[in-house]
Amino acid sequence: MKRLLFAIITLIMTTNMNAQEVDFNVWPKGELNTAYAKYFIGNSYLAPLDAQNSGLVNVTFEPRCRNNWHIHHKSVQVLICVAGHGWYVEEGKEPLAMHPGTIVAIPAEAKHWHGAAKDSWFQHLTFMTKVEEGASNEWLEPVVDAEYDKLPACRELLSTTDPEFTERFEAFAFNEVVSQVKTQLDDRTRHICYLATLLGCQGIDEYRELLPQALSNGVTPVEVKEIVYQATAYLGLGRVRPFLTATNDVLSAKGITLPLPAQAQTTMENRREAGTQAQIGCFGEGMRDFWKSGPEDSRHINHWLADNCFGDYYTRTGLNLKMRELITFCFLAAQGGCETQLKGHIAGNYHVGNDKDFLIAVISSNLPFIGYPRTLNALNCIREVEAANKK
Repeated sequence: MKRLLFAIITLIMTTNMNAQEVDFNVWPKGELNTAYAKYFIGNSYLAPLDAQNSGLVNVTFEPRCRNNWHIHHKSVQVLICVAGHGWYVEEGKEPLAMHPGTIVAIPAEAKHWHGAAKDSWFQHLTFMTKVEEGASNEWLEPVVDAEYDKLPACRELLSTTDPEFTERFEAFAFNEVVSQVKTQLDDRTRHICYLATLLGCQGIDEYRELLPQALSNGVTPVEVKEIVYQATAYLGLGRVRPFLTATNDVLSAKGITLPLPAQAQTTMENRREAGTQAQIGCFGEGMRDFWKSGPEDSRHINHWLADNCFGDYYTRTGLNLKMRELITFCFLAAQGGCETQLKGHIAGNYHVGNDKDFLIAVISSNLPFIGYPRTLNALNCIREVEAANKK
């Protein structure tokens, strides 16, 4: 038992994992906890890890899921947070925020509950120790929303742990930046740009926290999914997959049924032709034969740009071409290192009606999330495109 726990703690401390992320390849999700579902609000999952020797179980909570108040009589329960963010609340004591590495030994006879944060999945290992004869578990009343919602979300915790930093950042990002940009962005457009930018810079924690705000500011679930899907063409699935998972978590927690209505407008047979037409819509008639251009040994990539990048994504409903070029601008500016492509898509933005002042407003609005170097690089790309257009 001691050897197993040592190995577990070592794994927790050496795993590079964001506080709100859960990798089910590291800590298994297990099966839906149907046996105890009546004692939980939301879905939980059980994955026994060493049931024969120690009773060690990994428990997974979806965002907002928590168990009822309960008491362990004549036994001590140990919780070890391994992924995500959650809460342990004991009657008469301050709530304890749990993050990877947090260990709690729950005294016998203590009334308590534990569960996920509002905006995060949560996994903890659990086992019982100091079990006396006649030990039992007593389930009590549920933790109602009015009680649970008093606990802060992950983002709100920063105002407690880092109040000066949080106050200054939020005043800059959501007040000064918003009010001083020359061309004002409406709230919906600004939040669409936030989401695309956070995908580009891999800001998964901030993305998860800003997504509910984006939905509250008029961004639809379909638009969110289209942003994430299109990012695959510019970031690759390896970097997009966590954002797709986070999106599904947030939408599910809000009671939105998945999958969303289909948005595809092409077939495997006509996607290349439709993709070429989308390229022409973004960049002009010169793109008509682009799919079959270039050196013979790499011509297939230009073909893929037509049928996959544009045919599979840009032809979908949910976002128009003007907005699709805008989010691509955000992807490329935020990830950096692709200034050649960024300049091409700045020209594409001009072609669909997103002018210089508008793009400067977007990159200025996104500065708090990507920093000054990438912002200045993007601004320089805009200047270079402007200069080329004047020749």
